[in-house]
Amino acid sequence: MKDDGGRLARVHRRDSLLARAARVIRHLWFAALAALAACAQLPTRPPIGPIADVPATVAAPATTALSAPYATAAARRDTALRVWRLIDERFYDPKLNGVDWQGARDRFVPRAAAARSDAEFYAALKSMVATLRDSHTLVLTPRETVDRRQFIAPRLGFTLGWIEDKVAVVEVEPDSPAAAAGLQVGDVIRAVNGTRFDDEFVRHARNTPQAAEPPAPEAIDTAAEARPNADGERERVLRAAARAVRSAAGTPPLLKPVHLVVERDAGVAEATLTATLAPRPPSAELHWLDGGVALIRFTRFLPEVRARVEQALADARSARAIIIDLRGNGGGLFEFYRWFAGRFLREPRTVMHALRRESVWIGQDEADVRAGGGAEPLLQPLAVLIDSRTASAAELAAVTLAEQRGALLVGAETCGCVVGVRAEYVLPDGGGLRISETGFVSARGARMEGRPTQPAVRITPTLADLRAGRDVALEEARLRLLASRP
Repeated sequence: MKDDGGRLARVHRRDSLLARAARVIRHLWFAALAALAACAQLPTRPPIGPIADVPATVAAPATTALSAPYATAAARRDTALRVWRLIDERFYDPKLNGVDWQGARDRFVPRAAAARSDAEFYAALKSMVATLRDSHTLVLTPRETVDRRQFIAPRLGFTLGWIEDKVAVVEVEPDSPAAAAGLQVGDVIRAVNGTRFDDEFVRHARNTPQAAEPPAPEAIDTAAEARPNADGERERVLRAAARAVRSAAGTPPLLKPVHLVVERDAGVAEATLTATLAPRPPSAELHWLDGGVALIRFTRFLPEVRARVEQALADARSARAIIIDLRGNGGGLFEFYRWFAGRFLREPRTVMHALRRESVWIGQDEADVRAGGGAEPLLQPLAVLIDSRTASAAELAAVTLAEQRGALLVGAETCGCVVGVRAEYVLPDGGGLRISETGFVSARGARMEGRPTQPAVRITPTLADLRAGRDVALEEARLRLLASRP
């Protein structure tokens, strides 16, 4: 989530004096390292929106050469150390998720210094940052920085789910490679480029958390392997399957054909598709359901859809009940979340607590986040649809509406990817470093990052539901809302 700031009040110091002292000693110990890294802070740019410091035509990192900013081992080491130190000082959790961050420095900074190409250099930086296992902290190449702001990413066009103990296709995007290849909702994936999704694959994924690395940020659950329950095991299998698909698809500019073997009612079929780099901008829409229920669906908490969401809320004022569909919503701006949640609250109230490290010497600060009290709030019965792709600001909204408005959460558990990125630090060649500088705890004490939100009503479609085009979560939410009306 992009945390665009705002005044946060009533700061409470929480760390003990002993923890603070340990922090001071640690930073004194690494003072020499700071000098080696030149200590100069990297410049910053906003975390969203167009940028002027990187041309739109910038190429992907060279695989056989080093660019001028990284031509020497000293320059590469300096940049890697700056990345390491910025995260060490600014990551919202002083314990850095419990990882051996000093060990990550010792392991990956030399690898970055020894890189023989820009691609190798970025691979070392990305590997170092990945050890944090954080959903939003990442390194972007200049090409990725530009593509991200234009909503461009490699796109196959289908979404996987764990249905009836099988890896199945739960969504196929229109006008996508998957649609063109004839992939169908309800298809069971049996193999991807020779990797079989059989009992052995499932057993290995369930029992080996390391086999299911976290997917791209703001996507699906990045912490499920830490939860020893059925949901965690299901997410492990899905992540392992998604990893196999991503590996088969390759990365830009070397995208490769993906060959799928699928099972459907008519028997076994095959499909071959190659990812495309196409923009997928955020969208927002309002639909009217039977019984006078308004359905508002939007895919990101970003300025591109703000006006349409405002209009949808205005149009929904006459509804008997409202359903907010946040399935697949990857989040966005913190202030957008506060505004949206506040539209359903009659009076101002504390809805979240923000955790930050305003000073490396003090540890972590906590401040109240308040929302609500605007004109003409929407007070109808409310339901929110969620799934494993509901992330970041979308998760904040779902939890806030459940805790503060009694909204009914329907669907599947969320991502558990809820942290704030306040700025993007600019690397010497125009690449980006994004750091999770804000964490969140709900007004009722629920930790957000790494703790997927559970629905009050869990709905898992069957293969027959998928193949028949039935949205059972939406229908269940509609029926329950109407039943709650006198």
